[in-house]
Amino acid sequence: MAQSDFQLRRRTVLGGAVAAAGIAGVSGALPAGMAEALAEPSRRGSLDDVKHVVVLMQENRSFDHYYGTMAGVRGFGDTAALRLPTGKDVFHQPDLLRVDGGNLLPFHVDTKLVDGQDLGDLDHGWNGTHQAWNKAAYDNWIPSKSAMTMSYFTRDDIPFHRALAGAFTICDNYFCSIQGPTTPNRLYHWTGMIDPAGEAGGPATFNPDDYKPVYQWTTYPERLQAAGVSWQVYANDEVGDGGGEDGYVGDYGDNPLWLFQAYHDALASTDPKKRQLAERASLRAQWKAGSGQGRDTDHVLAQFIADCKADKLPSVSWVVAPYAYSEHPAARPVDGAAYTQRVLEALWANPKLWESTVVLLNYDENDGFFDHVVPPTANPGTPGELLSATGGLATSADGSAPIGLGPRVPMTVISPWSRGGWVNSQVFDHTSVLRFLEKWTGVHEPNISAWRREICGDLTSCFDFREHDTSIPTLPDADALRTQADATQSKLPKPAPPASGKQVTPVKEPGTAKARPLPYQPLAGITAGSGSLQLTLENHGSAALQLASYAYHLGGASQRFDVQAGGKATGEVSFTSNYDVAIHGPNGFVVEAAGSTQTAGVEAKLTLSGSGPKLQLHVTNSGAHAVSVAVSGRSGCIVPAHGSHQFTLDPLSGDHGWYDVTVTIAGQRTWRRRFAGHLENGKPSRTS
Repeated sequence: MAQSDFQLRRRTVLGGAVAAAGIAGVSGALPAGMAEALAEPSRRGSLDDVKHVVVLMQENRSFDHYYGTMAGVRGFGDTAALRLPTGKDVFHQPDLLRVDGGNLLPFHVDTKLVDGQDLGDLDHGWNGTHQAWNKAAYDNWIPSKSAMTMSYFTRDDIPFHRALAGAFTICDNYFCSIQGPTTPNRLYHWTGMIDPAGEAGGPATFNPDDYKPVYQWTTYPERLQAAGVSWQVYANDEVGDGGGEDGYVGDYGDNPLWLFQAYHDALASTDPKKRQLAERASLRAQWKAGSGQGRDTDHVLAQFIADCKADKLPSVSWVVAPYAYSEHPAARPVDGAAYTQRVLEALWANPKLWESTVVLLNYDENDGFFDHVVPPTANPGTPGELLSATGGLATSADGSAPIGLGPRVPMTVISPWSRGGWVNSQVFDHTSVLRFLEKWTGVHEPNISAWRREICGDLTSCFDFREHDTSIPTLPDADALRTQADATQSKLPKPAPPASGKQVTPVKEPGTAKARPLPYQPLAGITAGSGSLQLTLENHGSAALQLASYAYHLGGASQRFDVQAGGKATGEVSFTSNYDVAIHGPNGFVVEAAGSTQTAGVEAKLTLSGSGPKLQLHVTNSGAHAVSVAVSGRSGCIVPAHGSHQFTLDPLSGDHGWYDVTVTIAGQRTWRRRFAGHLENGKPSRTS
């Protein structure tokens, strides 16, 4: 498909250039074989063309923390951001210790001025994360996580990460699986659940001791093994995980297969066939002594590099980094970049391997770093998705708490079918990786709950298998960046929030980025009746979605509605005299309604109609007097008593599918309706 065939789409927020031509930095020479890869012709294909999937899960970074200023993504400047009960948006996190308004905005950790490459970690346990979530109010981050939760990086701080995401596809609606720490999230990634019923060693809500068998349920690698699908966990085999040089070897306990009894049984077996399960899982009876070569990524990744070179890479590979390469906040992002770069170089050096490989680079959880997008969470009664008040776990008023989804984390999809600087805004979590493997291998994972299968996608929307671009992007040389960081490691002072009166609003990069079409088309209406608001929630898309309402006249009380593909849901919100309600959904969808008993009778609603399709804005007036209606960006009108007026919105013709309209009534300052979102038409499009 030629670039001119793309339906353009843009966000109505500040964006930034992510085309490969805009990538700047020090670039190294192409390894042998890359020239051939650059010359590979385009061809049309399908998911069957994928022969290898490589998964590299890193540690403890939120989406906004790494990518909030990146162009084209839903980051800072989000015009559909949640409003807090204070009346300010979610970026203004309450901070009672501050004298400048009692709020702390996200603040930049400038690694040129401070020692920001080795930030300390924050609270990221079950209780602290649920407290920050605060029943979806999302207004308790600083008391739960400390002021450092609001820190973020820009492109200048993590140039390799930004360039890589800008060269391939970044997912800006990918959430970690559980509102909790590393191991439970990695269990979702490798097994699809945390055993919420406690039948096989769970529920896993904390990090147990590393390397000891505590769980007994079946993992996805075991299912691949039974189905005859080749797989391997690649992890360094030396004693490590400590401070200094030891941190550059080992696996930091990030390979959760060590925690399952079946793998220890396989390790102890004398039957080579049974023992293969442990060998593929990278379990070992004894760790090697530290070699002192951990800073050499070729040494640490030796087995992976050799298998790539010899065309022995299995169908599915999980790569597990040592602590110092994992990007855990006290571990430097620049070291993680060097590790990731070497993984990619091993693939790129073998053109035939690269042309058939998908690399999924994600992060297990957010550590404690702020992210502004409220995740979908399961409602009370959802099978397999709630835990009761046991073991001191934080819960809701009904005695239960949702397991997830947790905060947004980065995911970059790297492959010849996701090349070119795309943004994907479908809802995903760690089970989406398993869903992608399911779809590709045909090996089913029954541990994934029905709710997650409905709400989270399978990553296939990140790819266009009609386009096959094996070109290698010019990226900043992560090794050179690492050397530079080594030379400036002792920069002082340590990172800290800005002083009162010195805060600045974070600004996104200017420009645009392409975005994949989504399977969502939500609509919502809010109608004021006698003492209550009637909520009508519709989903004209092909995938289920969650919409959430917030009643600000009731202190921000929220409700969540799972709406099936092609389905509808209804809700109700009470009010006495004044009302103020917002409904939020994926990809910047928001509907707002404010008014009072004084403005009863005037309503506005969006509907879909005709080919294209187009949006129709209907304003009705059941009152006894005519009203003067204004619609942002359009000519207003007089709506007579007991009359109506219709406006046609065609965002596809001029706004690339994006719409954001506010309806007001002259002389009625309390009455307002707002409708914002994106009109999908099934074509690739742009975001800005």
